[in-house]
Amino acid sequence: MYEYLKGSIKDFYEDKVVLECGDIGYLITVSAMTLKSLSQDAGQTKIYIHQHIREDEMTLYGFGDKQERKLFRDLISISGIGPKVSIGILSSFTFDKFASYLSTGDEKAISTAPGIGKKTANRIILELKDKYKNIIPTHGDSNDVISTTTTEIRKEAAQALESLGYSYSEGLDMVDRIFIDGMTIEDIIKKALSSSAFATS
Repeated sequence: MYEYLKGSIKDFYEDKVVLECGDIGYLITVSAMTLKSLSQDAGQTKIYIHQHIREDEMTLYGFGDKQERKLFRDLISISGIGPKVSIGILSSFTFDKFASYLSTGDEKAISTAPGIGKKTANRIILELKDKYKNIIPTHGDSNDVISTTTTEIRKEAAQALESLGYSYSEGLDMVDRIFIDGMTIEDIIKKALSSSAFATS
């Protein structure tokens, strides 16, 4: 089994890259987050590998770091969740954001990923919450850990934006872009709407 492959990137596709190592081109499926971090001009590129073998095919899945690969492997260990769905999840959220959703049990946010309904989101939380409960990201440039209270305020603000016509995931993104510790829900809504209007003007 491969631990990683190191070489130069020759081609990009929608969800795949071709990595040339020793005159062999490896077709590797990657998440959107990993794809964004790769460049053909980077010279030697290391991609961590998960090799998935079925009777009729062998697929290589690639990751920018071991942390993302571990999350992928944890996801595919859950009954009913295969590699394609797991890559879809990793393409929808950064590692830190997804770990935050797991630790706070935010099934509504997780269910915005393609192929994930609320039942599946709840199963993911049930299976993985304890593994990721201590991996809570810092917010923005602050070194303070996001508290449960802060998380609830962010969720309520996103739900309020949802009632105004935005999707829940759009609302969370809007909140995360402008949130400062100590803001009330009313402050968040006003600032989020103001920032959104400015961005589209």
